[in-house]
Amino acid sequence: MGQHKVIAALLLSLVFGSVGGHGFIPDADAGFWKESSVKVIEGKQLTDDPEHDFIPSWSPDGTRIAFTSYRDGGEDIWVMDADGKNLKQLTTHSRGDWSPAWSPDGMLIAFTSDRTGFNQIWLMNADGSNPRPLTLAEPTPETWNRDPSWSPDGTKIIFTSNRSGKDENWIMEVKTGKVWRHSNGMAEHWHPSFSPDGAKVLFSSNMTGEWGLWLSNLEGGQLNRMVPDKRFDNNPAASWSPDGRRIVFRTADANLWIMNSDGTQAMPLTKDGKVDGWRSSWSPDGRKVAYTASRTEDGNSDIWVVTIK
Repeated sequence: MGQHKVIAALLLSLVFGSVGGHGFIPDADAGFWKESSVKVIEGKQLTDDPEHDFIPSWSPDGTRIAFTSYRDGGEDIWVMDADGKNLKQLTTHSRGDWSPAWSPDGMLIAFTSDRTGFNQIWLMNADGSNPRPLTLAEPTPETWNRDPSWSPDGTKIIFTSNRSGKDENWIMEVKTGKVWRHSNGMAEHWHPSFSPDGAKVLFSSNMTGEWGLWLSNLEGGQLNRMVPDKRFDNNPAASWSPDGRRIVFRTADANLWIMNSDGTQAMPLTKDGKVDGWRSSWSPDGRKVAYTASRTEDGNSDIWVVTIK
């Protein structure tokens, strides 16, 4: 059991709200939550193993999906074709490897690993070769860094770290290792991701005293609260569509919703309350979303794909 499972249990116990505070906060009214006008064409299960499969990440060319799995007895990174076939194990370390993220050119996969004792960001080639650490346990031995997300140009990675003494989001220049804080230091910030144009960052924060989904510029300013009431769930499921026009996120009743990236008109993609609180991933053509759900009788997490129009 990796450290992230304890963290996940804590996250899934939180229900988030909207109160006055920083930036623009939309009103929590019926104008935001809509019955779906998005057409769900198909929901398909891609994995079905006695062990957990979770945290899918679509390759930039759309042909493969990387994910985390316990199917070999440990917590490792696997990859499969986009139709769920031809599974291949990429990591085999005795410690946990999880949360894969493809580089925009498809050559590298960033991931979180606790193989040094605390969660750190690692890189490996897309075939699993040459794994190497990107972050270190600095400034203290208890410093952790996790949940990497690439910038669209592949030069930077944004991630969550406790290096400042609280959980905040940081940006690293991959080539030089230069690191700077994206957060304002006044609250906890989690699960960051760059917008497809590289100009904005989507993340979770409790900066108003309650957790919410937020949008900012690259400097952490121009803050906008994206989800207006307590139905938002603080977890890594939120993700951008490739064209930057839509955002998928998970609600506290364990369903996936889709909204416009300007924070308007949220509509449900699922209604069965079985979506797990792990990061979702859009296909490069913007027609599909891969996510994690527990719908089988054994209660295990599996990778699913919903096709939308």
